[in-house]
Amino acid sequence: MTKKVLKSILLLGLMCLLFLQPAYAVIRESKIPPNTVLYKSIQTWRDTSKNPWQVIFFKEIKGDKEPTINLRLVGFPDLYEFSHPQPLIIKIRDNLTLQVPDVFASDQASFAPNMGQYDFTPILNQLESNNFWILELPLKEGDSSSIKIPYFILEEWQKIISYDSQN
Repeated sequence: MTKKVLKSILLLGLMCLLFLQPAYAVIRESKIPPNTVLYKSIQTWRDTSKNPWQVIFFKEIKGDKEPTINLRLVGFPDLYEFSHPQPLIIKIRDNLTLQVPDVFASDQASFAPNMGQYDFTPILNQLESNNFWILELPLKEGDSSSIKIPYFILEEWQKIISYDSQN
Protein backbone atom coordinates (compact mmCIF):
# COMPACT_ATOMS: atom_id res chain seq x y z
CA MET A 1 0.00 0.00 0.00
CA THR A 2 1.14 3.48 -0.67
CA LYS A 3 1.73 6.08 2.00
CA LYS A 4 -1.20 8.10 0.68
CA VAL A 5 -3.63 5.17 1.12
CA LEU A 6 -2.31 4.45 4.63
CA LYS A 7 -2.68 8.12 5.60
CA SER A 8 -6.24 8.14 4.26
CA ILE A 9 -7.16 5.03 6.25
CA LEU A 10 -5.58 6.46 9.40
CA LEU A 11 -7.38 9.79 8.94
CA LEU A 12 -10.72 8.04 8.39
CA GLY A 13 -10.18 5.95 11.53
CA LEU A 14 -9.38 9.03 13.63
CA MET A 15 -12.46 10.84 12.31
CA CYS A 16 -14.64 7.87 13.29
CA LEU A 17 -13.21 7.91 16.81
CA LEU A 18 -13.96 11.62 17.19
CA PHE A 19 -17.62 11.21 16.32
CA LEU A 20 -18.37 7.99 18.22
CA GLN A 21 -20.25 8.41 21.48
CA PRO A 22 -19.71 6.00 24.36
CA ALA A 23 -22.41 3.32 24.60
CA TYR A 24 -24.60 3.55 27.66
CA ALA A 25 -27.62 1.50 28.50
CA VAL A 26 -31.00 3.10 28.30
CA ILE A 27 -33.14 3.81 31.32
CA ARG A 28 -36.63 2.68 30.44
CA GLU A 29 -39.80 4.16 31.85
CA SER A 30 -43.05 2.19 31.92
CA LYS A 31 -46.43 3.41 33.08
CA ILE A 32 -48.53 0.56 34.40
CA PRO A 33 -52.18 1.13 35.20
CA PRO A 34 -53.41 1.88 37.75
CA ASN A 35 -51.06 4.67 38.84
CA THR A 36 -47.69 2.87 38.75
CA VAL A 37 -44.44 4.08 37.18
CA LEU A 38 -41.43 1.82 36.69
CA TYR A 39 -37.89 3.02 35.87
CA LYS A 40 -35.45 0.26 34.97
CA SER A 41 -32.02 -0.52 33.63
CA ILE A 42 -31.50 -3.93 32.02
CA GLN A 43 -27.98 -5.24 31.41
CA THR A 44 -26.35 -8.57 30.71
CA TRP A 45 -23.11 -9.16 32.61
CA ARG A 46 -20.94 -12.23 32.97
CA ASP A 47 -19.90 -13.67 36.30
CA THR A 48 -16.42 -14.82 37.24
CA SER A 49 -17.09 -18.14 35.45
CA LYS A 50 -18.10 -16.27 32.26
CA ASN A 51 -21.78 -17.25 32.64
CA PRO A 52 -24.25 -14.54 31.56
CA TRP A 53 -26.69 -12.97 34.02
CA GLN A 54 -29.48 -10.53 33.36
CA VAL A 55 -29.07 -7.64 35.79
CA ILE A 56 -32.19 -5.50 36.23
CA PHE A 57 -32.14 -2.49 38.51
CA PHE A 58 -35.53 -0.83 38.94
CA LYS A 59 -37.54 1.69 40.88
CA GLU A 60 -41.28 1.19 41.20
CA ILE A 61 -43.56 4.04 42.25
CA LYS A 62 -47.13 3.02 43.11
CA GLY A 63 -49.33 6.08 43.59
CA ASP A 64 -48.53 7.88 46.83
CA LYS A 65 -46.68 4.94 48.42
CA GLU A 66 -42.95 5.02 49.09
CA PRO A 67 -41.03 3.83 46.04
CA THR A 68 -39.35 0.44 46.07
CA ILE A 69 -35.87 0.04 44.60
CA ASN A 70 -34.74 -3.46 43.71
CA LEU A 71 -32.07 -5.40 41.90
CA ARG A 72 -33.17 -8.56 40.11
CA LEU A 73 -30.60 -11.12 38.96
CA VAL A 74 -31.59 -13.85 36.52
CA GLY A 75 -29.33 -16.69 35.43
CA PHE A 76 -29.89 -19.49 32.97
CA PRO A 77 -32.36 -22.08 34.29
CA ASP A 78 -30.76 -25.24 35.68
CA LEU A 79 -27.30 -23.64 35.79
CA TYR A 80 -27.55 -21.93 39.19
CA GLU A 81 -30.19 -21.78 41.88
CA PHE A 82 -30.50 -19.00 44.44
CA SER A 83 -30.57 -19.79 48.13
CA HIS A 84 -33.56 -17.99 49.65
CA PRO A 85 -33.79 -16.19 52.05
CA GLN A 86 -30.15 -15.15 51.90
CA PRO A 87 -28.97 -11.56 51.42
CA LEU A 88 -26.96 -10.37 48.44
CA ILE A 89 -23.45 -9.36 49.53
CA ILE A 90 -22.04 -6.25 47.85
CA LYS A 91 -18.40 -5.33 48.17
CA ILE A 92 -18.28 -1.60 47.43
CA ARG A 93 -14.67 -1.10 48.52
CA ASP A 94 -12.16 -2.88 50.76
CA ASN A 95 -13.65 -1.51 53.97
CA LEU A 96 -17.34 -1.40 52.94
CA THR A 97 -19.38 -4.55 52.41
CA LEU A 98 -23.18 -4.40 52.52
CA GLN A 99 -25.90 -7.00 52.82
CA VAL A 100 -29.05 -6.41 50.78
CA PRO A 101 -32.25 -8.16 51.93
CA ASP A 102 -33.83 -10.90 49.81
CA VAL A 103 -37.27 -9.79 48.54
CA PHE A 104 -38.33 -13.37 47.83
CA ALA A 105 -37.76 -14.51 51.40
CA SER A 106 -41.39 -14.13 52.43
CA ASP A 107 -43.16 -15.47 49.31
CA GLN A 108 -41.24 -18.40 47.89
CA ALA A 109 -44.01 -19.46 45.52
CA SER A 110 -43.69 -16.38 43.30
CA PHE A 111 -40.21 -16.74 41.83
CA ALA A 112 -38.13 -19.01 39.64
CA PRO A 113 -35.17 -20.78 41.29
CA ASN A 114 -32.71 -19.06 38.91
CA MET A 115 -33.90 -15.60 39.99
CA GLY A 116 -32.99 -13.45 42.96
CA GLN A 117 -34.39 -10.04 43.87
CA TYR A 118 -32.96 -7.71 46.50
CA ASP A 119 -34.32 -4.61 48.24
CA PHE A 120 -31.91 -1.67 47.92
CA THR A 121 -34.09 0.77 49.89
CA PRO A 122 -32.40 0.17 53.29
CA ILE A 123 -28.88 0.86 51.93
CA LEU A 124 -29.49 3.86 49.64
CA ASN A 125 -27.53 6.29 51.82
CA GLN A 126 -24.42 4.04 51.70
CA LEU A 127 -24.15 3.57 47.95
CA GLU A 128 -21.13 4.84 46.04
CA SER A 129 -20.57 4.78 42.30
CA ASN A 130 -16.98 5.97 41.91
CA ASN A 131 -15.45 2.56 41.26
CA PHE A 132 -17.02 -0.86 40.73
CA TRP A 133 -18.98 -3.25 42.93
CA ILE A 134 -18.62 -6.97 43.34
CA LEU A 135 -21.93 -8.78 43.85
CA GLU A 136 -21.53 -12.08 45.71
CA LEU A 137 -24.55 -14.16 44.68
CA PRO A 138 -26.15 -16.34 47.39
CA LEU A 139 -26.46 -19.65 45.54
CA LYS A 140 -27.53 -23.13 46.67
CA GLU A 141 -25.47 -26.29 47.06
CA GLY A 142 -22.19 -24.57 47.81
CA ASP A 143 -22.07 -22.85 44.43
CA SER A 144 -20.63 -19.38 44.43
CA SER A 145 -20.50 -16.74 41.80
CA SER A 146 -19.80 -13.05 41.66
CA ILE A 147 -20.51 -10.29 39.18
CA LYS A 148 -18.39 -7.17 38.82
CA ILE A 149 -20.54 -4.09 38.10
CA PRO A 150 -18.62 -1.11 36.60
CA TYR A 151 -18.96 2.49 37.72
CA PHE A 152 -20.87 3.70 34.63
CA ILE A 153 -23.67 1.22 35.34
CA LEU A 154 -23.68 2.30 38.99
CA GLU A 155 -24.05 5.92 37.85
CA GLU A 156 -27.04 4.87 35.78
CA TRP A 157 -28.53 3.20 38.86
CA GLN A 158 -28.00 6.43 40.82
CA LYS A 159 -30.07 8.25 38.18
CA ILE A 160 -32.87 5.74 38.58
CA ILE A 161 -32.80 6.23 42.35
CA SER A 162 -33.20 9.99 41.90
CA TYR A 163 -36.16 9.75 39.47
CA ASP A 164 -39.63 10.52 40.65
CA SER A 165 -42.98 10.07 38.93
CA GLN A 166 -42.82 13.63 37.53
CA ASN A 167 -39.62 13.01 35.45
